[in-house]
Amino acid sequence: MSVAEAAEVLGVVPQRVRERIREGSLAAQRVGSQWVIDAEDVRRLAHRDRPGRPLSTKSAWDLLAVADRGPAAERLTSSSRSRARSRLRALLAEVGRLVDADRDDSLDRAAAVLGRAMGNRAARACYAASPRDLADLRADSRLRLSGVSAPESNIASGDLAEGYASEEDADGLADGYLLEPVARDRANVILHLVSGDISPDLDLVTPEGGHLNPERASAWLALAADLAEHDGARERGEAVRALAVASALLHRSGFLVAPAATLDHLNRFHEATADLGDEEVMRGAWS
Repeated sequence: MSVAEAAEVLGVVPQRVRERIREGSLAAQRVGSQWVIDAEDVRRLAHRDRPGRPLSTKSAWDLLAVADRGPAAERLTSSSRSRARSRLRALLAEVGRLVDADRDDSLDRAAAVLGRAMGNRAARACYAASPRDLADLRADSRLRLSGVSAPESNIASGDLAEGYASEEDADGLADGYLLEPVARDRANVILHLVSGDISPDLDLVTPEGGHLNPERASAWLALAADLAEHDGARERGEAVRALAVASALLHRSGFLVAPAATLDHLNRFHEATADLGDEEVMRGAWS
């Protein structure tokens, strides 16, 4: 198998395949001036990084970090950054292919892949709160609004509060607002709880006490993952729209360096989801 063929299977650029060969993580032999790569080894790597397989908590946050390309990404080891970039590119490509498919359930299938892949990013806790307290809870700086509570979701339900919080803050929120643990179908509060070692990276989702930064691909990716976990068709459609915005931002930043065919595919991904949400946001991200 050639470098170009391996890159196509793995969903990465050829340069990344050559890096894997140099690292020793991909078996290959030099034949003249070309590398001949073990096809079985390529399939093994493709299966390991297959989109839709649940990432570990650390891997999910590494993926968000490399999307942001800020301090959180710089703290990763070189190998962790490389794996996260490969997984992010593969995830975007897989979701894009599903959206591009001519099927009535394309958006649902795409959202399901996203939800499975990012499902371990945080523990989800569901509570019932007094409706009178929801506005105060959403305004609490310990809660980083996301999911349906983020204005950028185009849903922003007033009868539900959703966001990220550290495990340390969760007890304080539960005590302060008299939150009662309940089943998901009875909940009007959804907390995505992260451990202490992850909590410094919560700015990848939303700045403390602030709103989602529309220029940060990591924030759109987290929003997409949150919305993908909801059962409603609108939420799942908005999840894919958020992922399309993230894809556009990543392409604009140079993260997604793609051949013409892939760019055409990304444009179709964008067009298929543009009518689901804020046209101005979509155009701004894609320009």
